[in-house]
Formats: sequence, C-alpha cells, structure tokens
Amino acid sequence: MTHATRKRLAARALLAAAVLSAIVSGAEAGQKHRLFVSNLDGSINIYSANIHDTDVALLGTITAGATRPEGIWIDGDGTLYLVNGEGGTGAPDIAEYKKGASQPFRTISNGLYYPGFVAVGSDGTVYVNSVDGDSTGMVIEYAPGKTRPERTITLPDPAYALAPGGMAFDAGGNLLVATLGNVSTVHVYRIPFGTSDVTDLGLQSPGGAALGVDGQGNLYVGGQLGYVAVYAPGATTSSRTVPLDFYCEGLTVAKNGTIYAVGEQSVVEFAPGAVEPTNAFSTLNGETFTFDAALGPR
Repeated sequence: MTHATRKRLAARALLAAAVLSAIVSGAEAGQKHRLFVSNLDGSINIYSANIHDTDVALLGTITAGATRPEGIWIDGDGTLYLVNGEGGTGAPDIAEYKKGASQPFRTISNGLYYPGFVAVGSDGTVYVNSVDGDSTGMVIEYAPGKTRPERTITLPDPAYALAPGGMAFDAGGNLLVATLGNVSTVHVYRIPFGTSDVTDLGLQSPGGAALGVDGQGNLYVGGQLGYVAVYAPGATTSSRTVPLDFYCEGLTVAKNGTIYAVGEQSVVEFAPGAVEPTNAFSTLNGETFTFDAALGPR
C-alpha cells in the first residue's frame, strides 16, 4: 500500500467519523428539543417535538410567572420569552426563563399596552407586537438585556379592532410582523433591523396572523381562514396551502419545514411539504385554551 493510498484511506476514515458524529449529535439534539405551548389558563405545557410520537404525553408544565400566557418565543440560547397579556392575574409583561428553569429571571413591563406576541433577534433584541388603547398597532423594541423600550414603531392601522399578530424573521434578519383586523383583513409587514421603516409585503392570500419561517426562508401564514399559506421568499402569492379544520391560533415551523399548528385545544403536526397531518394531539388539560407554540431545548 502506497503512502498516498494510506493518506486517502485515513482521510476517508476521518470523514466517516465526522459524519457519524454529526448524525449522533443531530439525533441527540432532536431528542432534547421540545414543543412549548402557551395556555391562557396560566401555564406553559411541554410536549415532545417528535411528530411521529403517536402517544404524546405532557412532559412538564411551567406556571410561575405565567399570568395570561399568549405569544411565546425561544432564542438560540434556549431562553424562553412569554407574553402575559391583558386580563390575566397580573399586569401585562414579558417573562423570561433561562433554559431548563421554571421561574422567570427577568420581566419586562415598561412600555407595554396590550401585547400579543414576542420575537427575539439573534443579538438578543426583544420585539413585542402590541396595540394601544386606540387599536393602533405597534412594535415595541427592547435592547438586549434592557427592560425599557429602545424604540416604538407604529404600524399602519388596516382595520377596526386591530389585534396584534405573530412575528418571525426572514432570511435577511428582517422582522416580519402581522396585524389582524378581522377574518379577511390581515397584513404582514417587514421592518429592517435598527430602523422604523415599515413595508407591507402585499400578500394576496395570507390566511391569518400566525407566522413562521423555515430554514429556506419560506414564510408560513395561518389563521382564521382554515389553512396555512406557504410563500417562497419574496413572493406575494402562496406556492401551496395546508388545510386545517380549525382556527390556527399560533404557528411554529422547524428549519426543515415541519409545521406545528396550534388550535384552541390541539396541536396538528405536518411533515415537511405535506398537506395532510402527520400527527395531532390534544392539549386539553382542564379548561385550557392554547394560544401559541415554540420549539426549543429543555
């Protein structure tokens, strides 16, 4: 065996070991990820994120700091951010939980009016979609680690009785934010990082105010019209729709395109590219009303 052949074989062995390590690491990461579902009754329920788990059991519950759980987000470090909306057992706030913790380590209440959803940028900037007393939509921005607003961005008011919708980030890191006026009046706006510039995406059949983005930059929009519309990056008409038999309250999408659509008392899961559900499970636990979901480690 020549020296060159031995080098090639050694290189292949190293590559195979690296691939195996990546597979094992990926499997372990998948096992550690969970689906966190907010409930208006005052809890965050934790479930398996495996869409092929046909017997989905409640793995845990967070109640401390959860007064009226609405929008929920988990950042890259595993920190959980929860919107506590108006009408709960306490004043509206954003409760933040370290990975694995069941008690919040920080809350944000300054500058909040009627918050609905939260999103957190890769740099730790916190964005809250809210409305004021006149139903004017706004995004309230908090610098990383701060509890006082850095900026308030007013959104165009598309309809009477405006309600805050979901948020996500596109492939360029721009914030996407939805507002809901009624069943058929939904707008999704783009706000570039560090600006107050608001641009309507002009979506033609948005489907609702629940938002998600996959690893390819495809935008998923679901809501009251009974389906999730999928838009390719930059498109204004959907490339496909995923039918639902319920009002989609919340939506989260994995990087590979797996969809987790949240109804009042259930979660329906779709494999990447599928239009028929791969799995569904009930979130009914007492008198719960599920609102939103997020994927993250636990």
